[in-house]
Amino acid sequence: MKYLTDTTYESLVAYEKAKAKVYPRLHNKTKKFLSTDSFHDGKVLTIQILNTSDGKCKNPTAIKMHIKHRNGKNYQIKWFEVDQFTIDYDTARNVYSNKPLKLVDGGRRGLDEWGYDELLLGKDQKIKHEILLHSQAKLYISCKTLKIKRLK
Repeated sequence: MKYLTDTTYESLVAYEKAKAKVYPRLHNKTKKFLSTDSFHDGKVLTIQILNTSDGKCKNPTAIKMHIKHRNGKNYQIKWFEVDQFTIDYDTARNVYSNKPLKLVDGGRRGLDEWGYDELLLGKDQKIKHEILLHSQAKLYISCKTLKIKRLK
């Protein structure tokens, strides 16, 4: 995380300005969602890595995540033409801040909920999406574009 490690007003303003550089690469509905809402406290239900290789597509790798938004509605976020992807997940890190040896809910929360994320445009003109879940899991995705849609 570059901007959201410090929650001062100045860092939030700087992040919003940096995030706006990503908007021209996004579908209108995705842009609208990201400018007015977030997945904060949404439950991560599934993560899928897709390889749709047909021998023609330059980069067939995509990632889909199904999220139950805090408003109760289900959403899908899909990253396209992924060229880097990492998940750093360790259940031993999902502990109470005042009890560092005690797992939250005995470890039954899994990946847990979406905490914070940063969406930036890299020097290579790829979208860089870094996500921190409440379980302290970290996801990093570098891609050409992404799309958010509400599921029925």
